[in-house]
Amino acid sequence: MELHDYLTPLRRWWWLILASVIIATVSAFIATRELPPVYMARTTLLVGRALTQANPTEFEFGLGRTLARAYAGVAVREPIANAVMSDLGLKELPKYSANPTPDGQFLEILVTDASPELAQRVANAIADQIIKQSPGAVSQDSDQQAFVEAQLADIRKKIEDTTREIAQSQEKLATVTSAAALDSLQGEIRALEQRLSTLQSNYATLLANTARGASNTLTVFEPAALPVVPIGPNVALIILAAALAGLVLSTSAAYLIEFLDDTLKTSDDVARLLPYPIVGYIGELERGKAGLVSVVDRPHSAIADAFRSLRTNLEFASVDKQIQTIQVTSAAQGDGKSSIALNLALIIAQRGKRVVLVDGDLRRPTVHRLLGVPNHDGLSDLFLGKLNVQDVTRVWRDNKLVAITGGTPPPNPTELLGSKRMDQILAELKESYDVIVIDGPPFFVPDAWVLTAKVDSVLLVTQPGHTRRGLVRAMVEQLKRVHAPVVGVVINRLSASRAGEGRFSYVSYYYYGGAESQRRRSVRGKRPPGLSLPAALRLWQKAPSANGKASAPEAAEARPPNGHRVEVLPPAPAVPDTERSRVTLDLLYALSHELASQMDLRELMERILRMTLDSVGGTSGSMIVVNEANEPLEGILIYDGKAQAQTPEQLREVVEQGLAGWVIENRRPVKLDNTHEDSRWLRRNWNEESSSPRSAISVPLMNNDRVVGVFTLVHPDVNYFTRDDLSMVTAIAVGVSFSRMPALLQGNG
Repeated sequence: MELHDYLTPLRRWWWLILASVIIATVSAFIATRELPPVYMARTTLLVGRALTQANPTEFEFGLGRTLARAYAGVAVREPIANAVMSDLGLKELPKYSANPTPDGQFLEILVTDASPELAQRVANAIADQIIKQSPGAVSQDSDQQAFVEAQLADIRKKIEDTTREIAQSQEKLATVTSAAALDSLQGEIRALEQRLSTLQSNYATLLANTARGASNTLTVFEPAALPVVPIGPNVALIILAAALAGLVLSTSAAYLIEFLDDTLKTSDDVARLLPYPIVGYIGELERGKAGLVSVVDRPHSAIADAFRSLRTNLEFASVDKQIQTIQVTSAAQGDGKSSIALNLALIIAQRGKRVVLVDGDLRRPTVHRLLGVPNHDGLSDLFLGKLNVQDVTRVWRDNKLVAITGGTPPPNPTELLGSKRMDQILAELKESYDVIVIDGPPFFVPDAWVLTAKVDSVLLVTQPGHTRRGLVRAMVEQLKRVHAPVVGVVINRLSASRAGEGRFSYVSYYYYGGAESQRRRSVRGKRPPGLSLPAALRLWQKAPSANGKASAPEAAEARPPNGHRVEVLPPAPAVPDTERSRVTLDLLYALSHELASQMDLRELMERILRMTLDSVGGTSGSMIVVNEANEPLEGILIYDGKAQAQTPEQLREVVEQGLAGWVIENRRPVKLDNTHEDSRWLRRNWNEESSSPRSAISVPLMNNDRVVGVFTLVHPDVNYFTRDDLSMVTAIAVGVSFSRMPALLQGNG
């Protein structure tokens, strides 16, 4: 898959993504604009006495970390919360938390509330309640506390007295001379030291039982101050997070929808999945009060032009062998194959051919509903042997079409369609009609398989957004298995959004949208003079000849307001020249391989130009690329067999004053029989070769309703090029527009 395939869900569901982001953003804004500001108060408690000791031990630091974690758990218990609510007269406490600091020597009480005063009061009250739960804060009996203090004072005095006596006795040792006196004095010193040790031990024991000697203590290190700056809510962050969430969810939903949707999305999907040429692009058929509006009702509509294009492509496909029976089928029900079959039969009948439309879908016949006729005495009734072909044919719309409906649905349609009687019916129809169009059953039904063995060609119908990939793959496998003579694929109900990258717009210019293109240019105030190609074709079709009939073999002329002679191509004759058609098809097939290659723009332009010159017979030619302002960007010229790259400066005169400039401005192909007789041809006096009369044809290259280049061929003989040559070059231009070349041309722009 290419990059644009991954971006397709975003392009198709951009409205869903945009709507989700907008809804999420607006909802977040509405939800947060009424939120009050939130304040946070903090009280810090000191745990233990490690930080108050001059020489703390590692044990004291470890004990402090353990106590901080324990008191953090005590702070969030119900006894603390209930005691705080009772002291402050509250029914509910604001949101708060107790967290030890990383070093473990402090405990932080954090309270958040919309009222800064309440947050401050609750933070301090929680700290007070935690302190009251510590052992160091437990109250003792006043008499007992006084007794302990008196005992401590008495022991401290005795320690001091004993210390002085030891010091005095040690001074006497220096003056004693007898051994008996020395032993007696040393014994007194040992007794005094033992007494001192006992007094110190008793003092330490009594001191540990007071608040001054406790290690498990809590003291307020930093009381809560009144907060003045709110900590939230962060409205901008909330709105941004909501918008991002909407973007992520909607984008995920778009890709999920595309993943779950197994249908063909665009014409590019059809071209990749089906190994057959696309021979028709049909838009949405109009429906009126009486039902489907056919090409007979709208002969000059874009849909009619699309079916004419389909008819022409089928005629080109019939150069190798005659196509007399066409089975129209699809991968699934509802792709529009019946409407395609009906309008194809009508458009072929407009050529003057004898056409019969046969409803071959015996299980679910549809043709009778489209024509508004009864379904009795149809194809299935021929197998009973009581009726012949003439008995079941119906003339529709004043001999514009002959149709055979499906008839009574039989119990065994597959056996009937595969029988020899079906061969006899088709043989009888071939004797009476030039073309037999069969509205066949969908290809997942076995009826379609047996019918393909009895027809000359199979026309496949797909509908983007409806035809499923799995059914298409199964259909392709079955087509290959039965060796079905597939002539091409028709893309039905194609809209511009599902057409692919610029392809449908180019086709619509040539076959659909002459009027639409003129309308758009008229809106911009830049409507060029003259007639559009489809309009000129209709003018030619209505133009009488000398004998009062349409002059099919001759090209009509129209003279627009600018006075130039515009060459208008008539439709191809009923029986095309076989050799010319074969050359055209061979050239288009060869060009399709070149267009699929990975050559750069200049090399690709040279290859296309050389192949066209070899096939048409021109001696020189050029291809020019222009930007949106119709200024030349790059060009290639082939003269006397040699290719020469052209700079913008070399091309500017031709684009501004020559035939290429006229084609770019008027956006239509043209054929000059004699360059001396047409002012659109630029003649240079300094160039003898260019001064001699010659013939030329020139065709615009289109992309997204914009001219991106011009294609010109020249021959030294006057009246050398024919309308078939111009038709071939026009077909090549359309084929180029179906390739990756428009992207290369845009890249150069």
